[in-house]
Amino acid sequence: GDLRFDRDPSPAVTEEGATFGLQVRNPMHLAERRLNLRGQGETEMRRMLMVVFVVILAVGATAAAGTEADGLFRVKKLTDSIYIFTEVTPWESNHVVILGENGTVLVDPGHTALMGRLIREAVAGELGVDRFDYVVNTHGHWGHTWGNSGFPEATIVGHDQAAVEIDTDAPNVQQRREFIRGQLEQSEARLTELDAASEEAETERIQRDHFDRIVRGLSEPGFTVRSPGLTFSERMSLDLGNLSLEMHYFGRAHSTSDIAIIIPEEKVALIGCFFLERGVLPAFGTQPVLDPDQWLEVFDRVLDDSSGIEHIVLGQHHVWPRERLATMRDYIADLWTGVQALDAEGVDFDTVVEKLPIPSELDFVKAAGATDDQLAQLHRFELSALWRQLKVSAVQEVARALDEGGLEAGLRRYQALAAAGEAEVFFDENGFNMLGYRLRGQNRVDEAIAVFEINVERFPESWNVYDSLGEASAVQGDTGKAIALYRRSVELNPE
Repeated sequence: GDLRFDRDPSPAVTEEGATFGLQVRNPMHLAERRLNLRGQGETEMRRMLMVVFVVILAVGATAAAGTEADGLFRVKKLTDSIYIFTEVTPWESNHVVILGENGTVLVDPGHTALMGRLIREAVAGELGVDRFDYVVNTHGHWGHTWGNSGFPEATIVGHDQAAVEIDTDAPNVQQRREFIRGQLEQSEARLTELDAASEEAETERIQRDHFDRIVRGLSEPGFTVRSPGLTFSERMSLDLGNLSLEMHYFGRAHSTSDIAIIIPEEKVALIGCFFLERGVLPAFGTQPVLDPDQWLEVFDRVLDDSSGIEHIVLGQHHVWPRERLATMRDYIADLWTGVQALDAEGVDFDTVVEKLPIPSELDFVKAAGATDDQLAQLHRFELSALWRQLKVSAVQEVARALDEGGLEAGLRRYQALAAAGEAEVFFDENGFNMLGYRLRGQNRVDEAIAVFEINVERFPESWNVYDSLGEASAVQGDTGKAIALYRRSVELNPE
């Protein structure tokens, strides 16, 4: 037989200095070169058999020892050329491997170089592939892109704005590490209070290990954040010989850099975290400024009858059938048309919610386990996301003032907007809540508390605004205030 090992003449080097230029190509391919045992002699044949035996023993010993990658991923073969490696973590991120004749692609490499190496190891064990020609970022958020640095041999591909997002976020490595370290410590504390044999404890251990892995990855000496080197503005195609990756910019949605990847030959589309499933709720449109017209154009390309797309791979959790995406596309189109028409009539937001009820097409969300209240919250959230595109967004204005001028500037801007009234300004509870958590994650706790206090002032009957302010107060060390806020939250929402 023919075991042909091709070594890259200049193998790539990992951050630890280990090379991984060795690849196994077509291990059972007999036609290219045959070993003429008759002409080799008995000694040479024994030597070669011993080498093969030693290699088998080494591989077996490594497998027996086990590694951190073992059991970390669920592997789904979507087609002969596309495999999904889904993390067994709270995030359930999908890392998609695409095997082309002229190149191997990994879509979304995870949160750190450490996770990137674990993905590489899992893919090598499952598919016999240990090198990638391209790594594609479906958007610029750190949890899906900071693993870029674990693939130094690959060309990193993404939207122009993904490079901006990643480069802008790169200085926050230390802050993010300490924030996640805090989450790790809380998880470890919760574990001490649980029955070690319970399902709840097992779930908590998975979460603890997830936080620990991120902290270790962000603490590695020499860890750097790597942004895409090959970018595009609207469309781009990668030719892999038998496959083509057609990339389209969604516009601003979950991030400012979301893209769809259509692989027509395999009838597969990848849409990253455009829909961010929160439990069973498929949320979308979390950016302050959105591009719904562009979303609908891209979805029309994905769902074009000529493409025959059958599988829709999300950035986390699930693979949708074509029909699910068509339902969500129609839902977005109806909402966007409806809010524009109602804005032209001069109605307020509460009237918008009343006149645009939840459509029956979303019954699949209820069938998946959502309560009526949860579905109503999702619907209101999406209505508000689209409605704020037609108004001056108080959240966006306050966020800009905070980022540019600090706490006092942010409060002054809010007071000016509040004085202007709600005819032209939209005050969005969910938007302010997300802004507060963004500030808290950046360790700007005083500003986060000020934003959460704005939410309490404007939405005093919402249990969630007290809960969020309570969390931030606890982080600041004001335990008494936090307890009082939690009590008020429970009064409003005993469940």
